[in-house]
Amino acid sequence: MTAACEQHRPGPGARAAARLGGRVPMIDTTRLQLRGPRIYDFKAFSDIFCSDRAEAIGGPFARNEAWSVFSQYTAQWMLHGHGLWTVDAQTQPSAGFVLLGYEYDDPEAELAVYMTEEAESNGYAFEAAQAARAYAFDTLRWDSVVSYLDASNSRANALMLRLGAVRDMAAETTQGDGTQIWRHARGAA
Repeated sequence: MTAACEQHRPGPGARAAARLGGRVPMIDTTRLQLRGPRIYDFKAFSDIFCSDRAEAIGGPFARNEAWSVFSQYTAQWMLHGHGLWTVDAQTQPSAGFVLLGYEYDDPEAELAVYMTEEAESNGYAFEAAQAARAYAFDTLRWDSVVSYLDASNSRANALMLRLGAVRDMAAETTQGDGTQIWRHARGAA
């Protein structure tokens, strides 16, 4: 069953939401477009977060929990000026998501990438992460950004290496929960 909050409701509210969503910066890469999330993107988001694909991030989540995460990440645009982008590939809308944002207890903003199963192995995660990271450094003028990873997430660890991120052992010690913290610095890969 689809909850009422997940359904598009035409009218003035939908038009206002579209105007707000249109204010989220759009980034075009060679093969991707990063854009503001829309209500219909939640299906792809929940497909990721409510499946075994989310094990390394504390999932799988119940659908209502995935909705809360989706809403929180999207709202960060209004609160912080950065947040969740939907990743559209040339032939696959809602191929995944890239985040410059916060979990409630995060000490600093993170770069995270969540791709659908169908979008894997195309280099989209790398391309989307590079674009979001460039936005963090060039537009937001951040000096660094981190990615929080579970040690068992071998694909994400390989992505961090490919991106030129390095483990921040001092931050990991401070965090103290076994989370790997990969730091991205301006000028990396």
